[in-house]
Amino acid sequence: MTEHIRLLDREGNPCVVTVDEIIAIKPTADGPEFHTKDELYYYPTTLEELLVILKDQGFERLDRTNLVNLNHVKEFDKKARKVYFESPHSKDSKFATVSEANISKVEHLVKEEQPTYKTVPKPSLFWNK
Repeated sequence: MTEHIRLLDREGNPCVVTVDEIIAIKPTADGPEFHTKDELYYYPTTLEELLVILKDQGFERLDRTNLVNLNHVKEFDKKARKVYFESPHSKDSKFATVSEANISKVEHLVKEEQPTYKTVPKPSLFWNK
């Protein structure tokens, strides 16, 4: 089985490189460079670069501090602006924050709250005594 790695080309475009093609990996101040016989590739080292690589797999930037795989999001708490990866969520559930600007990406996942009040049926004309 041939292994592949997702990297960035010189222009910052995502590409898939076969590991067998890589002849050297050299460290730089901007992260490792992957050399093949004919090309030079870069490993994504910022959230922006990672998003370029992972967007097709369902990742979105929901806040300046995260990238989230929307395929795993189960709930969105609009009041707390958090997405959860299980439903129902608990106080120990993993979550990611959502900025105001990115709410539109997840608002379709809002969990409707169940009413906490109870209704009493109104007496009818045929009320039994």
